[in-house]
Amino acid sequence: MKKFLIWIGLLIVGTTLQQCKNDGADPAALQKVQFTFGLRSTQPSGGRTEATAQPTALLLSLENSIGDPVFTSKRIALLHVGTSLMTEPIELAPGTYTITDFLLVDDDNVVLYATPKAGSPLASAVAHPLPYGFTVSSDDVSTVDMEVVDVSQNTPEDFGYATFNISLVNTLRVAVFISTNGVLSLTTADALLNRGDEVVGSYALAAKTNILAFSGAPDASYRLLVAKEGYPTYIKDFVYSELIASLHGEPLKIVLNQFTIQPFLGESLTFQADLTGTPHEAVDVYWGDGASDHLVFNPDTGGGAGFSHTYATPGDYTIAITGALDAVNGFHTAYGLGAIEAIDFQALPNLQSLTIVLTHGPETLDLTQNPEISFVHLEGVPELKHVLLPDLNHVSFIDIDGPNQISTADVDAIIEKIHSAATVLNTLDGRFELDQSWMIPTNIMVGPPSPASVDMLQDLRNNYNWTILPDPGS
Repeated sequence: MKKFLIWIGLLIVGTTLQQCKNDGADPAALQKVQFTFGLRSTQPSGGRTEATAQPTALLLSLENSIGDPVFTSKRIALLHVGTSLMTEPIELAPGTYTITDFLLVDDDNVVLYATPKAGSPLASAVAHPLPYGFTVSSDDVSTVDMEVVDVSQNTPEDFGYATFNISLVNTLRVAVFISTNGVLSLTTADALLNRGDEVVGSYALAAKTNILAFSGAPDASYRLLVAKEGYPTYIKDFVYSELIASLHGEPLKIVLNQFTIQPFLGESLTFQADLTGTPHEAVDVYWGDGASDHLVFNPDTGGGAGFSHTYATPGDYTIAITGALDAVNGFHTAYGLGAIEAIDFQALPNLQSLTIVLTHGPETLDLTQNPEISFVHLEGVPELKHVLLPDLNHVSFIDIDGPNQISTADVDAIIEKIHSAATVLNTLDGRFELDQSWMIPTNIMVGPPSPASVDMLQDLRNNYNWTILPDPGS
């Protein structure tokens, strides 16, 4: 049996995102929606024209019931089922929506068919010119029947468009909040969006849901930075198409200066963990159910501050902590007392030590914004899939013994980050444990790592005096 470094207690930041939920939707309540359509011609003979190209996607622009954009030129693949044509399903929360643009395009985004807009010369060619409203119910799959008209014999103006030269614009809805005494409120901020070294957009964000519009491939990687005086800068790396899919049509909600945890309340309704920090500094913990605690890092326990709270009923809570977050240097939970669904360490720039052991844990632990991290103990966390480390880190102890769901690709990325930093910083006498079982050694590594990564582990052992378990061989 291995020894464990486990501090139990709890901390977290707890503002219930109740105000956010007014704008959000429970993913479980999302309904699938498909669009079907007939292809119409304006030629005297009627019927479908012989097009040299076939549409492969729908470009859809959609607004919600208060006129806020949900999608702008969202590309949705088409399905050919027999002689019928329909879109792949998308997910929308129950409610009323309005279609403002409905264009069928080929692989090169050339418009082949379009639904005319009300008041245009071709509006009478379809039963429902745009804008057209529809309702998504909470208990049924929605199918929206539309009609589109061949554009080859007409001008864009005939459809009510200025042009059909489609330049795809990505749109991201963003709302920024700050927490005051556990109550969230919308706030102003400045945002910068980068693609690699290129700045693709800068935005002055108002205290509302903002629309960030920018050009670029939807499958490209972007970095969003949100800054407000007096608060640490929020940083999010994302692939646009993946982020939009995960948001389910809702805005990206950003809470500045909060360390947040979503507890996993399974058999136990108690959440318990431990926070360490600079002695005498203090933090405020909001548990997400109206309760809160003021905690001071105790000099008699090396700056420890235990946290514990029992919820009256199961539910989706967000624990949030504010205050002297720069003083926080450690977070520790174990033995099922601090089960975690999701956790965001970005507001802890000086985090050095992390322990999550023998408990329900998150799928992803993102430590890329924690450059001081040096001790990582993630043992027996079955849900764990991804551990993301800073490029230049100070890790000298890392234990990610299983069971977990870390793949070869993910363990390779972890090893590469550890090896690269150790060689740059000359980190000696470290320890790296990767056994697939925390209880009984299997001598099989998590992943397992690729041969190239095994070479890196051997280099750490042979040239930097690291202890590697299981033994990576010669």
